[in-house]
Amino acid sequence: MDNTPVPRKSLAKEAYWSLSHEERRAIIVKQLLDRFPDSENDRAFPWNPPAPSSWILRSQVPPGDRVGKLHWCLCQCCIEMPTQKESMCCREILKVQGHIPEGGKCITESETFRSRIATEEPVRLMCKVLQLEERPFVDPDNNRRLRKTAYRTFIAWIYGIYGKKHGVIPSCAVKVVRELFPDPDGKYVNFIYSQDYNANEMAFH
Repeated sequence: MDNTPVPRKSLAKEAYWSLSHEERRAIIVKQLLDRFPDSENDRAFPWNPPAPSSWILRSQVPPGDRVGKLHWCLCQCCIEMPTQKESMCCREILKVQGHIPEGGKCITESETFRSRIATEEPVRLMCKVLQLEERPFVDPDNNRRLRKTAYRTFIAWIYGIYGKKHGVIPSCAVKVVRELFPDPDGKYVNFIYSQDYNANEMAFH
């Protein structure tokens, strides 16, 4: 007897959410793997070239002990982050500094940030443009994919590219996105470099 999980599209919404976590995960992984050619040599994201090293943070890992503290925040809008590399203020990142409004103190005060990243409608529209709406369900409200879309929009705005080597999104920007698209359980995935996990795990981040 074939025990392969039934694809999400053939299940009613109620039936899908009645499955166990493991069964739902198996469905998502199968749908992801079915999207790509069966070749070990194919790159999963050939249209995402790496950004030049000059665009990256001054230091990939900021100095000093920052976890659970806020002494490093220069814009007065950051939140405590769970890892050292995520504990970065917008005023510490050269490319981000250039987009802070004249006389402003934080990137979140930028009109572009407020209208394109911190507003629900354009983020949902960008989600459709990226075809994320057609991808497997990850959470009932899809807030996780909306957060990911907002982060990708931020990277495209600041760096003009979305690739393996983009820098960490500043804590102040992360705070605003999480407030707009909160996780009902308050559980968020920490910053992960693209090379740190398999391509078929990307849906879970």
